[in-house]
Amino acid sequence: MSLNGCYACPRGCGVDRDNGELGVCGQSSQMRISRISLHEFEEPPISGKNGSGTIFFCGCSLGCVFCQNKQISRGRTVGRLYTERELADEMLALQKMGATNINLVTPTHFSKGIIDTLQMVKGELDIPVVYNTSGYESVETLKGF
Repeated sequence: MSLNGCYACPRGCGVDRDNGELGVCGQSSQMRISRISLHEFEEPPISGKNGSGTIFFCGCSLGCVFCQNKQISRGRTVGRLYTERELADEMLALQKMGATNINLVTPTHFSKGIIDTLQMVKGELDIPVVYNTSGYESVETLKGF
């Protein structure tokens, strides 16, 4: 999936995120993540006994006024950039720490990098992956998973 005419989300802004243009989500194609950690405060079925291996992606195409993650879902000033290899290593580290799952929070606009990352950990990652979104999704993007 190329992002040089981005249609990852239903907004279909069509910008060239591969070349640094920012989409409605406020992000280029490089994965920007604000926090990676065991998170014990999701719903009990998701957190399990040891916590969910939560990965909070920056940016969001929905833009809810009452977003609980607003400080990380707007603009490019928070978080840090991750390569697919770095994200794969973080997922495996969360699994080693006892994470119940890998919980991808607002991941849609980085779906290309996430798909590549999941291919890297295939065969090593043996916990479920939760696609934790706003629900504002493109059917075509979801088919990629």
